[in-house]
Amino acid sequence: MTASTTIPHREKLLREGMRRLYVHGFHGTTIDAILEGAGVPKGSFYHHFGSKEGFAKQVLARYVQFQLDQLGEWSGRADLTTPAVLSGYFRAMADRFIASGHRDACLAGKLATELCADHEVFRAQLAEDLGVWKGRIAELLRQGQRRGDVRADQPAETLADAVLALLQGAFVVALASRDDALLASVGTALELLVAPPG
Repeated sequence: MTASTTIPHREKLLREGMRRLYVHGFHGTTIDAILEGAGVPKGSFYHHFGSKEGFAKQVLARYVQFQLDQLGEWSGRADLTTPAVLSGYFRAMADRFIASGHRDACLAGKLATELCADHEVFRAQLAEDLGVWKGRIAELLRQGQRRGDVRADQPAETLADAVLALLQGAFVVALASRDDALLASVGTALELLVAPPG
């Protein structure tokens, strides 16, 4: 038995679907293409996900959980200040984007741009997922405010809104520009945004 045959169908579909959604977006990704790439029968798709929209929401949930896990790992770095944690977290995202050949930016941003104007159910789900992501950033910033290495003249939630917007916007611009120096400057800007003034 090979390793590939031990991977459950649901997992194969999620992996293949995430890859295709990154490359082709929601509308450019067909269920048949996901099934062919994953090498599983059509019934498995509908058994696990019900619909293409349900599938995309599961892929998005997995992506957001990955981001929360990555943020958690960086947050556990006792050797770094809070601004350096945020900058390091972003730079790790940027490194993955560059390593992908400037293809795999932020999947949440990609799907938001494509779907949120016309799919209210998906928009609501994405807003909820982004709210959890923002909440984790806000908690990190609150801890930094208590330690004194994050500016206290703005609420942590306000700073978290700005951080998340900067993360998302950076990858939108980077997808078009392919400018790695821009990504490096955003890492610096994140530190300046949240560090105490002076």
